[in-house]
Amino acid sequence: MKVGEHVFPDLDGRAPRIGRPNQDAAGRIEPDLLATTWRIFVEQGYARTTIEAVARDARMSKRTIYDRFASKESLIEASIAAALNRWRAHVRASLSDSGSGSSDWLEEFVRRCLEILVAPEGSALMGFLITEDETFHAIRETVSTSVGQSIGVFSALLVQRTPGLPADVAEDTSLAVLDLLIGQATRLNALHPQVALDQIRVRAPRFTAVVRTLVEAQCASFRPKAD
Repeated sequence: MKVGEHVFPDLDGRAPRIGRPNQDAAGRIEPDLLATTWRIFVEQGYARTTIEAVARDARMSKRTIYDRFASKESLIEASIAAALNRWRAHVRASLSDSGSGSSDWLEEFVRRCLEILVAPEGSALMGFLITEDETFHAIRETVSTSVGQSIGVFSALLVQRTPGLPADVAEDTSLAVLDLLIGQATRLNALHPQVALDQIRVRAPRFTAVVRTLVEAQCASFRPKAD
C-alpha cells in the first residue's frame, strides 16, 4: 500500500439499489454502512451526520439501518470502532517490519510513523481523538488499545536491539517517543497533505536525530560494553 492511500473502503463507485438486498449484498451491508458513516462523520462532524444522510450515501433504506443500529449515536460509535480496528491492523503491518531492509531502523520507524499519522486516515483519526472522543465513552478502551499497540511495537524493537533493557524502561521510552511523533504529526497535519509528506522526506533525518538522542540516553546504561 502506498503512503497516502486510504485504508478504508472506497464506496464512490458502488451503487446498490435501495430495498431488500440479495444474499451477497447482505454480507456487505454492515462494512459498507460503517465505512459510509465514518466518511460522513469525518467530513461533516457529529451534528450533521444523520441517518438520512447515511442512508442516501449508502443507497439503502433507513429501515435497513435501524434494523442494525438503534440510534445515530450507536451507528457512529460502531463506525469509529471499526475505523480504529482497521487502523490498528494497518499500523501493526506497517511498523512491525520497519527497519528490516534499512541500515537505520530508527529513521525508518520514525518516517513510517509520521507518514501513517499524516495520511488521510491518520489525520482523520487524530482529529477525532483530539476533538470528539469524549462524546463516545465506549470508544476509549479501543483508543487505549490502539495506542498501547504502537507502544508495544516500538518497545519490542528497543528490547530486540538493546539486550538486557528492562521492559519498563522500553515502555517509558516508547511513550516519550510517541509523544514526540504525535506532536510533530499534529504540526504537519496543518499543512497540505503533499507538503506534509515532502516535509517528512526532507526532515525525517533531523527529527530522527532528536528521537535518537532520547532513545540512546534511556538505553545507554543497558547496552553491553565493547571489550
